[in-house]
Amino acid sequence: MIRPILDQSWKKKFYEWLQPRADIDTDDYVTIGFLDDWDNIVGVILFCNYDGNNIYVHIASDSPRYVQRRFIKLMFDYIFNQAKCQRVTATCYSHKTKSRKLIEGVGFKQEGYLKNFVKKHDKLYDIALYGMQKEDCKWVQQ
Repeated sequence: MIRPILDQSWKKKFYEWLQPRADIDTDDYVTIGFLDDWDNIVGVILFCNYDGNNIYVHIASDSPRYVQRRFIKLMFDYIFNQAKCQRVTATCYSHKTKSRKLIEGVGFKQEGYLKNFVKKHDKLYDIALYGMQKEDCKWVQQ
């Protein structure tokens, strides 16, 4: 059974697992990690760039089956009820169709498209920019 870990003593391990999968570089973040029965990391949600109104979210999982409704609710509860944000922002490489489908499937709306925004290994990548307002979130009580 997959279980969420909110204990920030795991924070560095979760970041190291997520970093190459989400291509993120930050020093100021909070994580929720997900472990299987053998304490293997199978997914991580990372929150960063919090400014009191908005927070960025990054999600990575080894399998879509680990992205469960209860974990999506947990993510939005943190964003809108605990951090008290009015909006949340997510970004995604435009060519990652499965990731974009997940982001859109939980209710994010595409707000922009950043052409040639990331340079990685001498190649340029486009980024899709997504946002969600608190009042539009179906995952938390208003």
